[in-house]
Amino acid sequence: MFKASSKYLSYILGEGISKGVIFLLFSFFTDYFEKKEFGKLALFWAIIPVLSVFLDFSQRSYVKNRALYGSILAQKSIVRSIVFSTIIALVFYFIWLLLKLYGIAIIDNRFDFYILICAYFFSVIEVMLSYYQIRGKLILYNILYASRNSLPYVLTFLVIILGGKTDKYSPIIFAIVQSFVFGAIALILLINLIKSGKNIFDTTIKRLIKKTTIALSFSSPIIPGVLSALVLSFADRFIINYYYSEVEVAEYTVAYTVGSIFMAFFLATNKMWQKFILQHLKLGEVNRISKAAKIYFFCVLTVCLTVFVFKTHLLKLLSNDSYLVALDLIPIILIGMLFYFLYTVLSNIPFFYKDTFLMAFPAIIAAVLNIILNFLLLPQYGYKVAAYTTTISYFCEFLIIYFICLKKYKIDLLFYAATKKFIR
Repeated sequence: MFKASSKYLSYILGEGISKGVIFLLFSFFTDYFEKKEFGKLALFWAIIPVLSVFLDFSQRSYVKNRALYGSILAQKSIVRSIVFSTIIALVFYFIWLLLKLYGIAIIDNRFDFYILICAYFFSVIEVMLSYYQIRGKLILYNILYASRNSLPYVLTFLVIILGGKTDKYSPIIFAIVQSFVFGAIALILLINLIKSGKNIFDTTIKRLIKKTTIALSFSSPIIPGVLSALVLSFADRFIINYYYSEVEVAEYTVAYTVGSIFMAFFLATNKMWQKFILQHLKLGEVNRISKAAKIYFFCVLTVCLTVFVFKTHLLKLLSNDSYLVALDLIPIILIGMLFYFLYTVLSNIPFFYKDTFLMAFPAIIAAVLNIILNFLLLPQYGYKVAAYTTTISYFCEFLIIYFICLKKYKIDLLFYAATKKFIR
């Protein structure tokens, strides 16, 4: 794997640039905004990926599947996904108008509007990222990925520095800038898709509906899994906000962000891992996958331990001394993320067999468990218990996918590779 895939290390570079910019500027935002304001901004960041799944019904997964079999098939799927997302976004817009009349909001009415705008453009960008990833368009992928993740931070920083000498900005400035950045990137991608693609539009509405239905039948079972993964990452902050305030959300977010330095590494390498494992499952080379998985695990474990050792320095780098109260959360969060990493490694096996429900099932169980534990324990033990509930949930998620791979597919990548003769 590692001899043949040195070019895929550019994924790490792309992730490193985007996350590096965020980490460098993170302390500016924690210092500039009060904890309550920063807590609102943290909730804004959290809800966008969740809402984007409802807009495209996780058709990005279907695009990945189509991209394995050719560019034209994938490009047609992209167009259908964008048409579908546009219709659903309009529905959500009218829902937002209705909720606004009754004074109902996720954060507040202004933030909620920009959440919808950003989520729509996020879904468009995400479906293109899925295509570039599987088709091996590494340069385009990494430019797109780094731009989407880092430009909102850089431009917001510049707006505040250059224009905020007299007046102090509210966190809504970030939402405005991010909407502009996401929209510009999505527009460029759409123009490029139309110019490069041939015969990518369906000739009739009937065919569009038929093909979209096929895509939804593939992606719909994945939705609970994708949402569950996002719930595990972000729901705790909303529950903390429900029982406490944006101040505790801000403290928890900073601790989680330190852990995200570790997560950024394995999510970047997972992009090359996914391409590798799908290709070699297709060839039936399970033992080769298993050997690579063991090396991969020890590399990731090393990064995890490194973040643990330097956790205090990293927290101070990302914030200020007022956030040191959350320092003890970082080791627990890191353990949970390590279990999540193992889940992501193994979940590609049911994905390869198109058993999308089996891929999603562990995440669904883990998310439900996480929500129940948070509602039961947060009021009694304080907001810090959210780190423990998240780790327990990630462990259960890993354990379930491990036994699914072992019992159904007779594959044990972590210990014995194929337990019986592997059948493609």
